[in-house]
Amino acid sequence: MIALALLSGCQSSRSWAGGCPAMYSGARYYAEITPTVPFDGKLFFTVDLIPTLLVDTLALPFTAFAEPTAPPGGFALGCRWAEARGRRR
Repeated sequence: MIALALLSGCQSSRSWAGGCPAMYSGARYYAEITPTVPFDGKLFFTVDLIPTLLVDTLALPFTAFAEPTAPPGGFALGCRWAEARGRRR
């Protein structure tokens, strides 16, 4: 069961699918979405944080140069940090 939880899409892949790949975007996604998760779901998120950080670190050579692109409906919860990043430029 734990192995399944570790292998099921970590927050890094969710952030990339949401259009906000960047350095440690999975950890940023995790930080933004965790307060909205019910208490019983936070256990999964806590277990998932380790592979998320691992994937984010391994993806650094690629994500260091990636720029978030807003989907047509705007960024979803978990990728809203990318909106602020786009405004700073």
